[in-house]
Amino acid sequence: MNPRLDRFNPSILTRIVALVAATLLLALGAMMLVTFRGPPPHARPMMLGEAAALMQGTAPPVGSWTVTRYLSDRIPDVEADQQIDAPNGARIAAMLHRPPADIVLMREAPPRNMPRPDPEAGGPPHALLGGTFLMAARSGTGWQVIKVRQGANSNWYAITLSLMAGIFILLLLPAYWVARRITQPIRRLAEGASTDRPEHAEPLPLKGPPEVRAVGVAYNLMRTRIAEYLGERTAMLVAIAHDLRTPMTRLSFRLEQLPDAPRARAQADVQEMRAMVTTLLDFMREGTDATARVRIDLSAIVETLADDLADMGQDVAVTQSTRAVVRGDAVALRRCIGNLVENAVRYGGMARLAIGVAGGRVTVMVEDDGPGVPEATIDRLCEPFYRGEASRNRETGGVGLGLSIARNIADSHSGRLAFANRAEGGLRASLTLPLDR
Repeated sequence: MNPRLDRFNPSILTRIVALVAATLLLALGAMMLVTFRGPPPHARPMMLGEAAALMQGTAPPVGSWTVTRYLSDRIPDVEADQQIDAPNGARIAAMLHRPPADIVLMREAPPRNMPRPDPEAGGPPHALLGGTFLMAARSGTGWQVIKVRQGANSNWYAITLSLMAGIFILLLLPAYWVARRITQPIRRLAEGASTDRPEHAEPLPLKGPPEVRAVGVAYNLMRTRIAEYLGERTAMLVAIAHDLRTPMTRLSFRLEQLPDAPRARAQADVQEMRAMVTTLLDFMREGTDATARVRIDLSAIVETLADDLADMGQDVAVTQSTRAVVRGDAVALRRCIGNLVENAVRYGGMARLAIGVAGGRVTVMVEDDGPGVPEATIDRLCEPFYRGEASRNRETGGVGLGLSIARNIADSHSGRLAFANRAEGGLRASLTLPLDR
């Protein structure tokens, strides 16, 4: 962005007020220009000589005039908003060299709150006719009637509309510029706040109006505090889990002094505790190590994992595979997919893997033939320590961190982990990652 524009950085209120003031000033200037320098909104009034020429069959003067001619056996009746203008009618008759009784002039009466002139009183020597008026001339036994109506001036409308369109176009670009300067930082703030792991996102650039910058400063401070809190929590739990290994090791040595039967059960319990602590350490450390990301063929990871598990006697197979290169940590991705497969085998007895590529992203689907998951709890599968299996048996339910670790790995690779029940029964887990072009 231009440094000069950054130095000139008014508030949102100032920008809006300035834009509205500029709009009003331009509109007022255009209105005054049309009023004082432009043509009149209606055609100019008609002079008595031009009205007399109409009686002789000539065309009306230049302008928006509507002339209607017809013959009548009598003089038209005077309407409520009209009056007979005898003095000017007599002047028109004199111009036509006809007696005053042969010419009748009817014109619009003035408003009620204005005094009406005396028809018998003399008018100005060069009276003008405007609005709508009617002239009747005796013709044999009947009357020739001419009805004249003063129309709008098309030039006035053309100039006015052109000025309004010019003001609109003139203000459109500044309005777009102001709106863009206001909305861009707000959009960046919304995108930063909508990320799944805002503590891992880059700090927002402090640009835009002062109000938006203040919000950006508060957001960056909040993100820093969240990251510090999570770091402290992770360090504390890792330290606790690590310190538990020492007493568990001493306990294992002391169990050697027990008889065989109780010693085997006690050692199984200790081994289960050690596995839980190891899993907890892995969960807390996942995503905190800055492992270098490299280009990886995801299909090779999936096929190798399936072959290894199949060699171990598990019902795991790849039904569809295609080459898909992503950028990430091969060990972490293998563990993520492995946790999904382990979950499918534990609850469904089997796992079928498929790889598909569409729209610049690759999706690894893991399906099983198990009982599925209730729709009300399917969104909780990745919550730490939540287990879909109701019993607390480690042999059937696990610790409840496998899917949480898988989700953390997916998030750290800008991916997404989703679950859905299959129509034919079972659960489908989908891992979607962006391809590396």
